[in-house]
Amino acid sequence: MNSLERMTGFLAGGKVDRIPFMPILMRFCAKHTHTPYRDFILDPAAHCRSNIDCARAFGSDWVNVMSDPFGELEAYGAQIEYPADSLPLDRVVLFDSATAMRTLPELDFNHGRLRGRITEVEIFRRELGDTQLICGWVEGAVAEYCDLRGLGNACLDFYDDPEAVRTALTVIYANAEAFAIRQIAAGAHMIGVGDAACSQLGPELYEEFGWQYECRLVECIHRHGALAKLHICGNTTAILPRMIATGADVIDVDHLVTEMAPFAALLRPGQALCGNLDPVMMQNSTPERIRQAARNASAQAAGRLILSGGCEITPDTPEANLRALAEAALP
Repeated sequence: MNSLERMTGFLAGGKVDRIPFMPILMRFCAKHTHTPYRDFILDPAAHCRSNIDCARAFGSDWVNVMSDPFGELEAYGAQIEYPADSLPLDRVVLFDSATAMRTLPELDFNHGRLRGRITEVEIFRRELGDTQLICGWVEGAVAEYCDLRGLGNACLDFYDDPEAVRTALTVIYANAEAFAIRQIAAGAHMIGVGDAACSQLGPELYEEFGWQYECRLVECIHRHGALAKLHICGNTTAILPRMIATGADVIDVDHLVTEMAPFAALLRPGQALCGNLDPVMMQNSTPERIRQAARNASAQAAGRLILSGGCEITPDTPEANLRALAEAALP
């Protein structure tokens, strides 16, 4: 059973040889393969080579285009700095008011960062075919709005100028949908939707500004023949029922959600949770404690859990600790 068969079989409720394993490996991946992080972000060939090598080394069931949240932001006009071997930097807020965002353009998918992401999917599909789950990625509407305005400004906008926010979100959503469709056409089996800022909104604002666009994205992704993964960092306890209700096939759960059993009961056929080991524990704990924590998490989710950290595995995580999480997926 290959990784794609394992993932699709698990989601369908069929019998699989082991629990799927989907750690988020970005800086860890670059460090493990001695790839400067600027190359990991900007060079599709380097990104794909690093992902494939790391997936094979640790038994991960997916490869993906993830590196940072600034690809779409740069395409909207932001000036992003790319240090040689560190995270990119966005130093200037692109829009100084919510009303200024009425000028948001349609994105040009030949822009370097966007074209690069599509190229990564194409390389993965050429190299791996249907043996490994290939995951593309788009920023959710709220997350992108917050990148464009700055999180503090955006949170005020939700109260002070909700109509301007809705106008901007409509454009952002349309661009995200078009970008997802292009990645599916390039060969992605799954599209991840990163909407991290939604964990800062609370249930009412999430319902009003975030949830409806996530639902529409999930429906679009499904309509074009791919699976959907919803990723919202932080303590999502208050909004997790609605995250599940988007219909996403895979719903990421951060380690700050301390009990998964109530939410596992809400899953529909074809859905699974993904997570939720604390990345700090993954870095600083022992292999045996990690294996036990993974078993406990899987039991909480009544077996409907894809094993992963609650968010990105840190670059300083010992390889033995990541292997311990992979081993916990074995029967």
